[in-house]
Amino acid sequence: MIEDELVKRFADADVLITPEALEFLKGLDNPLDFAIKVLEEGKKRSVFAIEKSLIEELVESKEEAKIPLPVEVKRTPDFKPLAKEWAPELKLIDKTDVTGKSSCKGKVEDFVACFKDRLARTRKIIEARGGNGIVSSKALSGMMSGRDIQIAGLVNSKRQTKKNDLLIEVEDEEGIVKVWVGKGRNEKERACYESASRLLLDEVVAVRGRWNPPFLIAEEIVWPDVPIQTAKTIEKPVAVAFISDLHVGSKLFLEKQFGFFIQWLNGGVGGQSEKELAGRVKYIVIAGDVVDGIGIYPKQEKELIVRDIFEQYRLCGRFLEAIPDYIEIIVAPGNHDAVRRAEPQPQLSGEIADSLGKLGNLHLIGNPSMVEIEGLKTLVYHGTSLDSVIAALPDMSYARPEKPMVELIKRRNLSPLFGENQIVPEPKDYMVIEDIPDIVHMGHVHKNGYEKYRGVVLINSGTWQSRTEFQVKQGHIPSPCILPIYDLHRGEISVVNFEGTTEAPHTSGGFL
Repeated sequence: MIEDELVKRFADADVLITPEALEFLKGLDNPLDFAIKVLEEGKKRSVFAIEKSLIEELVESKEEAKIPLPVEVKRTPDFKPLAKEWAPELKLIDKTDVTGKSSCKGKVEDFVACFKDRLARTRKIIEARGGNGIVSSKALSGMMSGRDIQIAGLVNSKRQTKKNDLLIEVEDEEGIVKVWVGKGRNEKERACYESASRLLLDEVVAVRGRWNPPFLIAEEIVWPDVPIQTAKTIEKPVAVAFISDLHVGSKLFLEKQFGFFIQWLNGGVGGQSEKELAGRVKYIVIAGDVVDGIGIYPKQEKELIVRDIFEQYRLCGRFLEAIPDYIEIIVAPGNHDAVRRAEPQPQLSGEIADSLGKLGNLHLIGNPSMVEIEGLKTLVYHGTSLDSVIAALPDMSYARPEKPMVELIKRRNLSPLFGENQIVPEPKDYMVIEDIPDIVHMGHVHKNGYEKYRGVVLINSGTWQSRTEFQVKQGHIPSPCILPIYDLHRGEISVVNFEGTTEAPHTSGGFL
């Protein structure tokens, strides 16, 4: 019941609410979402108990004047965007989005079901790519020594022996297989050892080798991976702009530069070539951390210029509504947004979503989600798991985010390392990349990066927030206000740099 959920929410926050206030709150639209605003306001005022009068005051102030944009949007009369002439072709692929489907109760059975689903679906991917003849762990018990076999399962453990060989445990539904990987006496063995050294715990792989009980002597590690393909292009002369990590509400949000970006979209900034590029933008995809959020990390309030979560989204909505209405805007959440922190995340909903504005060209999706843009499958993921991949593999760094993105695509899973990234164990593992994407868009690490891997276009779109104190301590140098635009007709990325912009942005092209 809604009343029980409301009572629990206030009890968890150690705040009392009077019966009259509770009854009034129950009658509002989206009472659970509005309870967040009530608790925040109660904390500001240091009230002991929430009275009905406080909630009435907040309801009355909901329709206050719109927050003005920090810059004036200029529209050029002679700006005639090509993208306006074409109807959008946008399809949200529902099966990839957890929104409205979450059924996890946090029980052991949920974790078991999630990993079984990961194993079953990833094994099908491996089999479809030529991995037929996979033997179960149970079938090995009666098998003769010396047989060439292939197994598939979750990487349960990996350790180095005294002789620097690798001992790996691979688990399927029926048991565990011990895999021995020699350091390597020839080129083939050295290649196998190099592959095995890059295995991540909890990912699903196949291992080909020779059965020598009780070990499978590995000869090849087989990842699910994606087949080599040609990057797709379309006939329409339209493009997609990719952005992420705006962090609206933070003192470090570069609102002036973001305002110039909005002006640029309206044809009010730049020369003829910049206006031509801006006129091709038909879609904008935002990969999370739309706002800076509240209570995301200790003492965050000192870093905020807007300390109300609804106001943060309202300010962001003011920017979005200034984007030309012929441009379709797709928004996924990130770890700073007002949804559950653990992934997969549902789309923004309720009063939070309303704060962004009820725009006809705004499409909210979960994290991760797949959308079809002009027929191209575009995988949108905020990218929180990039942290764990960068930490786990020695040749990864925040300076080159496209490299860990490649590793996730090879593994066909957006969060292979369990425990390093908060995961909700749904019966279906939404982090498995079942369909082969044409484009993959991530953010999170505040650094731009681009790659074309086996025909899949990988884009990390950086940030619109200046360097944080935490990034200074870590030695991480972000790349703010650098906008990647993928031309769907030419199959090329152009980059527009708005950092330090006063009049005209700097554009470079020909990426990929």
